[in-house]
Amino acid sequence: MKSDPLLSMVKSFDLSGAVFLNAEFSAPWAITSHVTEEDCRPYMPVPRRVIAFHVIIEGEFILSMDSTPGYRQDHCVKPGDIVFLPQNSLHVLASSLGQIPLNGDDLLLPASDSGLVQINHQGGGAPAHFMCGFLASNAGSVPMLETLPDVLLISIESLATRKWIEASVMMAARELTQGQFGGGGTMPGLCELLLSEAMRSYIEQNPTPPGWLGGMAHPRVSRALARIHSQISDPPSIEALASEAGMSRSAFVDRFTEVMQVGPRRYLLDRRMELAEALLSENNLNVAQIATQVGYDAPEAFSRAFKRERGMSPAEWRSDLSRK
Repeated sequence: MKSDPLLSMVKSFDLSGAVFLNAEFSAPWAITSHVTEEDCRPYMPVPRRVIAFHVIIEGEFILSMDSTPGYRQDHCVKPGDIVFLPQNSLHVLASSLGQIPLNGDDLLLPASDSGLVQINHQGGGAPAHFMCGFLASNAGSVPMLETLPDVLLISIESLATRKWIEASVMMAARELTQGQFGGGGTMPGLCELLLSEAMRSYIEQNPTPPGWLGGMAHPRVSRALARIHSQISDPPSIEALASEAGMSRSAFVDRFTEVMQVGPRRYLLDRRMELAEALLSENNLNVAQIATQVGYDAPEAFSRAFKRERGMSPAEWRSDLSRK
């Protein structure tokens, strides 16, 4: 079976997730939405990074990233759409412009037999039905997630596919009520598949997306990028990356540099240093443990490389951060 570099990249995020809310409205209505720590706690320890998502089942309505009273329309979502919010930004969902948004948390009702918390807010007009959830990364800090856009939207046009997605979401909800919080069952694979497809749709609609997403638009470079990000703790050689891309070493280096605006060696080193900074900021791993996670056999080698790149040792960098 042919490998999918984008799906491989998403798998490196080590995602878990939960579907926690079933929302039913009829117009007119508007709410602000944002995944909170309280939303996460029933399913897992509060994660450091959350990607909110909505699965649209019925009705067309507005999504706005402007949460002020005069909010604008950024997207019109419809049945079969899945909306990811990689930065978990506060946003508005509304039947139409001009409605005063209510805080969605104020409308929550106790969980039903499905295990999902409910919202049922009826205004008598056109109906809307969607489910809300979140994804969390178990791979520690993932700096790449910070570069994703505010909204990723995928439209599932096939009725058969849409029914499968809805059924899978409901199955995941049932598993969560039985204590399967992402380590097994339906949710992890479903999260990875849907997020990778949403990223693919974004890349297709934006010919020159920034950073690593831009590299994923190129078949050969994308395979090398997936290899890099899945092996930070065991960094591949340039020769191995060229082989992954199906190119000679020199042709690969030239093509990678053209697409990413930086050579593969420098790109790999930058990702290792970014991850090292993220792990140092978490303050629960020692330098030797961090060295292993970013691909150095000895803490001394890691410390030398970090000081060369950041101008101070890992311990000094952590101490400096704690004073800020």
